[in-house]
Amino acid sequence: MELIYQSRSGMAMKSIGIDIREANGFGAGKGRYAEEITQALIRQAPDVEFFLFTKEPNPRFKNSKNVHQVVIHGRSILWHLHLRRYLNHHPVDVFIAPTSYIYPAIAPRSQKIVTVVHDLIAFLHSKDHHWFPTLVERLTLKPAMKKTKLIVTVSNHTWRDLELQLPDVQNTAHLVVTPAIGENVHYVEDHRMQLPERFLLAVGTLLPRKNIQGVIKAFEQIAESKPKLNLVIAGGKGWKTSEIYKSIPAWLENRIHFLGYVPHHELMELYSRAQMLVFPSFYEGFGIPPLEAMACGCPVITSNVSSLPEAVGDAGVLIDPESTEELAEAILEMLGPQRQSLAKERAYKHVQSFSWDKSASLLLEQLLK
Repeated sequence: MELIYQSRSGMAMKSIGIDIREANGFGAGKGRYAEEITQALIRQAPDVEFFLFTKEPNPRFKNSKNVHQVVIHGRSILWHLHLRRYLNHHPVDVFIAPTSYIYPAIAPRSQKIVTVVHDLIAFLHSKDHHWFPTLVERLTLKPAMKKTKLIVTVSNHTWRDLELQLPDVQNTAHLVVTPAIGENVHYVEDHRMQLPERFLLAVGTLLPRKNIQGVIKAFEQIAESKPKLNLVIAGGKGWKTSEIYKSIPAWLENRIHFLGYVPHHELMELYSRAQMLVFPSFYEGFGIPPLEAMACGCPVITSNVSSLPEAVGDAGVLIDPESTEELAEAILEMLGPQRQSLAKERAYKHVQSFSWDKSASLLLEQLLK
């Protein structure tokens, strides 16, 4: 089906600007969302000109007839001020801010802004988050929402959180545009990494919010009865990481393996070889790792809070992240061959409902209303 994009005035939507600074291919979260939704928008709207604003040329995007990378210099707030000056002289029909509220907060009211809200961590879990990004988001979210013409959230739960924090957003157009998984996310037969034969997998930056300590405690409860089982943790250092290391019992040190940051393409091997993904986060705006794990045939145990039930549907096992006993019981149950087979079958079916192209089409359709 050929898509024809028309604005309210009947004129074709000619240009979209997007902040792609974090679309660097590292990890999941906001950066991956920025990269994937931008690529999908470009695929879905070949007749629209895209101006991709960055600090340095991004090899993940190729300049073409309708794609132009614009390098803006400056650090922190200066980058956004320089961006504002550039757009004053070279306006675009729509500007999408997929990772930051700063430009939407300082943009002229005449600019049509689409702002993506991933989560409300800075407001709901500020003690578990680094102080500087927390401060920036707290200062810029409200003014950004006042100037935004379309608010995009990555889940219904994030929208409900936003409504509670800023009730006035109900007067602004809103759309849920969920993350998805790329075509390169699938089961692989690779054995390039040195990994234990049988292991549980935890993925995520080492932050209190990710509840890695809860995973370690649950593993401690079952480790004696499963002497060949290991725990592999993939994620870069974050806020209060040292507390996670201190929580490891001495007798389990040789069975808990910290890999540090793992490039996205290598995560496919981890998902494909793991017995399951254990992801009992206390809060997520959406939760891409469970979805990616499912695409690789990896059973998922995750939390019954925030947006995670939305992300995994009935294909994952939901537990109370505050209960290590419940998590340990779920792990033991999932280790059963029949339970694993059923989980994999449901997982493959569930991920088919998520598509970056579908998400991009929803966004483009809303921009024309």
